[in-house]
Amino acid sequence: MKSYTISDHEFQERVRKLQALMPEMKVDLLLAFSTESEPAYVRYLSDYWPSFETAAVLIPPSGDAWLLIGPESLTYARSRSRIKRIEQLRDFRESSQPTYPGSQMPEWASLLREIPFKACGIAGWHMFPQAIYAELGSTFPNTKLINADDLLRRVMIKKSPAELDCLREAARLSEVGLKAIIEKIKPGMTEVQVAAIGAATMLDQGAEATAYPVWCCSGPNSNQAISRPSHRRIETGEIVQVCVGAKVSGYSASIGRPLVLGTCPEDVRKFTNVGCDAENLTFELMRAGKPAAEVAKRVHEFIRQAGYGDTILYGPAHGCGQMECEYPFVETSSTFVLEEDMTFMVDIFLANKEMGFRWEDGAIIGANSAEQLSNFRRQVMVL
Repeated sequence: MKSYTISDHEFQERVRKLQALMPEMKVDLLLAFSTESEPAYVRYLSDYWPSFETAAVLIPPSGDAWLLIGPESLTYARSRSRIKRIEQLRDFRESSQPTYPGSQMPEWASLLREIPFKACGIAGWHMFPQAIYAELGSTFPNTKLINADDLLRRVMIKKSPAELDCLREAARLSEVGLKAIIEKIKPGMTEVQVAAIGAATMLDQGAEATAYPVWCCSGPNSNQAISRPSHRRIETGEIVQVCVGAKVSGYSASIGRPLVLGTCPEDVRKFTNVGCDAENLTFELMRAGKPAAEVAKRVHEFIRQAGYGDTILYGPAHGCGQMECEYPFVETSSTFVLEEDMTFMVDIFLANKEMGFRWEDGAIIGANSAEQLSNFRRQVMVL
């Protein structure tokens, strides 16, 4: 049976690539921050995924990276981190802010005394805690703190063969979860019960976790672009929006389909078919050398010509990898060009006041076309 993992060598190469780019941004130190719900940067560099606490990877200008964790995670971090040097700081403790009296943990001044630096790049800038930012600023008053998200993005945006294999397997398991839902869903089930079928099946078949909280949104809840399942009971003749995603070795995929139980009303069929056609068009357009904005404009124009322009919220695609939704988005305002081995979720979400739906499948950009990570039953499903 194939093992879907990233090698120690590849983890080390990621650090070396960042160190090579740091002088361009004029930073002497890079701090990549992550939380339990947004683990991408720390997981990408160390394979460690914080639980309850937060974490960061510290990258000096040369030499090995350090993993920075909170007070309670040492044995956990040692069991899975690819980075050997692990340091505990109180600043990365859980949000309830225990004080851990009597514990001996270093402060920032003593931790960083061996690395002279004038500028520190922070990746995870928009979620970096103000308290840690202020502590760094007061401890090192002559140091610049700089948004370094772009530095990580430049390294992460194109995937290696091992990363692509993990994404393919995550997509396969996402499909397995959807198939289980299709087999078992019935009128009268709650949205939570439906979501549980998909999650349990993926975990049973080899996923390490769900890519995001699996959701099922039915009837009036179907127009929620981001959601969580409720205890609402599913009825016949309404859209049931199902979004299922698996995580494999840190890599997350997704599959999204609208379902209808019983008889499908004609207005529902027409609306969802436009979304399905828009997803197919997106795949036709995505290939290396294509400006991302051109793809988005063509797809949105197709939807507008079909009479549903007022139902567009975003898209038609977003990056995927360590997170099911990561940089960059394919939007009408995008300024980048698609390149080989970029990875995306083609994500067509359309909604009006009464209902909505999502068609979603993964894509790997190739020279002449996009590899579709899933295309299972990409048609209106009336069960």
